[in-house]
Amino acid sequence: MTQTQAAGRHPEHSYFLDNTDPTLAPHLFATLKQVQETEPVAWSDAVGGFWMLTKYTDITAAANDWETYTVEEGHTIPSTGKSVMLPLAEVDPPMHTTWRRFLVPYFTPKTVATYRPIVERIVTEAFADLAERGSGDLSEVARRIPTSVISAVLGFTQDWAYISSITEEWMASTGDTAHPERAQRAAKAVEDVVREEVAARRGKPATDVLGEIMQAEVDGRPLSDDELLGLCIVFIVAGHGTTVDGITNTVHRLLAEPGLLASLQDDRDRVGAVIDESLRINPPVWNMGRTARRPAEVRGVAISPGEKVMLTFGAGNYDPEKFADPDVFDPDRPGVHGHLTFGFGRHRCIGEALAKLEMTVAVDYILDHFPDLELADGVTPRTHFTTYGLTNLPVRRGA
Repeated sequence: MTQTQAAGRHPEHSYFLDNTDPTLAPHLFATLKQVQETEPVAWSDAVGGFWMLTKYTDITAAANDWETYTVEEGHTIPSTGKSVMLPLAEVDPPMHTTWRRFLVPYFTPKTVATYRPIVERIVTEAFADLAERGSGDLSEVARRIPTSVISAVLGFTQDWAYISSITEEWMASTGDTAHPERAQRAAKAVEDVVREEVAARRGKPATDVLGEIMQAEVDGRPLSDDELLGLCIVFIVAGHGTTVDGITNTVHRLLAEPGLLASLQDDRDRVGAVIDESLRINPPVWNMGRTARRPAEVRGVAISPGEKVMLTFGAGNYDPEKFADPDVFDPDRPGVHGHLTFGFGRHRCIGEALAKLEMTVAVDYILDHFPDLELADGVTPRTHFTTYGLTNLPVRRGA
């Protein structure tokens, strides 16, 4: 349930929002807008309690202020059931700077462009059943793409479907705060996959990206086993669920907006803007977490050390002070690329270029091979603790 509350740790600024509640999905963005309008810095007693920053400028300021808002006590609300620290995602400067410098070469736009033949092959394979039948669930098509891509890039040999299923269970179980052992089991399943892949490369020449990373050095030393494990978890989890939702949400928008699919046939240069506007209005990642490490004040509201702080990207994407008429889908709006869906500042998603490449290739494939694609039925939105997507996306070829 989501409602204004009169009691709690900070009753004068309270708005009860439980980001682990699956019933939030149908009205997620309307709820975030209401919080922004009524209590832009709001306290929720859910999930142990946390502050929500909902205004664009407050979110970006906090994202840049690592000395006040740290990720080293977890970057999600609630924390996941993993057994290791996640390099890059859960470290502050100066170590974060070292990790990012180490990883950036693998994810620059120039490097990512070399992955395009891999992505195109995987997208073609993913659409094969839909092409043969003429109808199907496009969310199942999307499920196959990101895990297959990151597995191919890293050199993983294990089945994409298994990796997808355990990753999705981890995302879903993290929100099941009544049964924390469920998230721990799911995290262990993902960790076991990574450990097997790392073990298979020990003592062998590097033949793929994971092998190169294993033989590289960070800050003048080899990576520890836990660091390798944490890095691969970041690649898999961040590369799978959010990109699946990004593809599914974007294709839904492509088919739901009258005339949009046909207009892109005549102007492919707008595909990037359409993807960005879809990411703004239906962000696959709608929040990330921080912990206050020293006293702070935002819009006159005092935040105490140790309190959790949610950077509510989904609310910032609807801030009318940043995006005029935020409820309107407008790929031609000024600053369409300025959404917060990939985060902001030093913790902005390092895999953004790869995720956008996967979305672009998927949209291009539809434009090339399914120009008459249409929605076949209604869709059901779904939220996990930090993500937003669709449980299904039924589509069919037009008559």
